[in-house]
Amino acid sequence: MALPITVRYGGLNINDGTTYTVLDKIDLGERIKTWSEYRGLDGTVAQYNVTEASMIEMRIPLLIKGTSLAAFNGAVAAINNIIDGGPALFAWNDGSGETSFNIGYSPRVHYVLDVSSQNGYYAIVDLILYRTP
Repeated sequence: MALPITVRYGGLNINDGTTYTVLDKIDLGERIKTWSEYRGLDGTVAQYNVTEASMIEMRIPLLIKGTSLAAFNGAVAAINNIIDGGPALFAWNDGSGETSFNIGYSPRVHYVLDVSSQNGYYAIVDLILYRTP
C-alpha cells in the first residue's frame, strides 16, 4: 500500500505536511475472531459464541508540529475535539481512489512532555481509531 496523498478525519486534513504528517506503517486493521472454549466431560474441547469483532482497530502514526507551544497544543486539541464529538468519517486517498471508514470511537490523542514537545513543538503519536467493518 502506498502512503496516502490525502487523509481526512472528521473533515480535518491530517496529512497537510505542515501541521500534520501521516508517517509510514499505517494499519487499517482486520476483524478479530473471538470465542469461548469449554472442555467436555470426555476431554474434547468445544467452541461456543464464535463472533467477529464489531469494531476494528486502526493505527495511524502521525507527526504533529506547531510553530509555538500554543499552536502545537491547538493542533492536538483539534484532533481531540473531533474525537470528543463522537462518530466521524476517516477518508484517505493514495492516488488510486478514496477509501473511507466510519469511526465509532477513539481514545484521545496524548503526547509525552519531553524536550521535543516542549522546545521543538512536535510529537509523534499513534492515532488509534475504531471503525465499523
